[in-house]
Amino acid sequence: MSAQLLLTVSNMNYMGQHFAALSTELDDQFYANHLLRIKQLLALGNELAALPALQSTFDICLESHNTVPSDRVVLGTFHNLRHLREKVIHLRNFTETTFYEVLDRDPVWTEVKLRSMVREIRLNQKLLEGKLPNISFSDFKTLGAREWLNDEVINYFVKKWCSRSSTLGLSTFFACKVLFDDEDNSCIQAKHGVLTLDDEETALRWCRRADKSLCLNMGWDSVFIPINENRSHWYSAYIDFRRKRIHIYDSWSETCLLNQRKPVLLRKNTGLMLVLMWLAELLGRERGEEVQLKNAPLTQWVCDPHTKVPFQPNHFDCGVHTLWHLQHVLAFREVQGEGCLSNRLMFTNNMVGKRLRLAQEMLDDCGL
Repeated sequence: MSAQLLLTVSNMNYMGQHFAALSTELDDQFYANHLLRIKQLLALGNELAALPALQSTFDICLESHNTVPSDRVVLGTFHNLRHLREKVIHLRNFTETTFYEVLDRDPVWTEVKLRSMVREIRLNQKLLEGKLPNISFSDFKTLGAREWLNDEVINYFVKKWCSRSSTLGLSTFFACKVLFDDEDNSCIQAKHGVLTLDDEETALRWCRRADKSLCLNMGWDSVFIPINENRSHWYSAYIDFRRKRIHIYDSWSETCLLNQRKPVLLRKNTGLMLVLMWLAELLGRERGEEVQLKNAPLTQWVCDPHTKVPFQPNHFDCGVHTLWHLQHVLAFREVQGEGCLSNRLMFTNNMVGKRLRLAQEMLDDCGL
């Protein structure tokens, strides 16, 4: 696209014609072409993000001298660049949505592609060395088809996605150190009885460390906690101070459906919910607001120990579901099920497309 075009064109649809339509036929060229287009549009969008500040500076300069004909040309260029930015954002969203929909639509092809990607990195493991904190090939490969995600992968995405957000994303090791009593860190027996000052200090130390690591400066209004149960199953807890809610999200259908029918005191996660209520009160004080949940039957808070979420149809996708729980609470402040209108965040029966996206995101972060 030439500078002359930006100076003169008034029809932004004409500008859009510079981005040729991509084929949606599934093959290696489809994957490479869509990936390249998304990266190009992202880079262009980042360059155009400086426009508002540039125009603001130009407008200030205009006030300091008499108007000349070239001013109108520059203003027209700014106008075209703004529309170009809108077009780039729209096209990137459209390209990503199409890309993700096609990957989800054909999980067999997607699984083959994912296996090929992991195999290629296995043969060139040095490509990952030192590129990402605490991530080696042994961690990366857990994103492979039918694998169980490990702590390092969960922690990587929690830290990345929650950085500079309004959600305090905690490490996978927080739950076993603060919320549970098991000596082997299995996250089975929730703490019970009277929680001590030492318990409070431990919880606050972990949360303050996370706040600093995520660069939140106490600007968070929700907390996300991934939980590794007995080193064999992932689920999560979410505390939302703005909406006054505490949810426990578990994609294992038997846990949810069986316990929803039981009296509250007999439900699997009742003990954990009591500890989360204590944590909400503690972090409320840390935030400078009063949260009273103990012996408070009239509280406005909603506490659900078995919130219904999309279920995993297998034994290995719990970690991917847990990361998608985080994606949803960051986007919607709740986990949406069948009513989710975002194609890119929609849960699918087979999550291999999400695995491929996570693996590709990690490789992109490595500069590969």
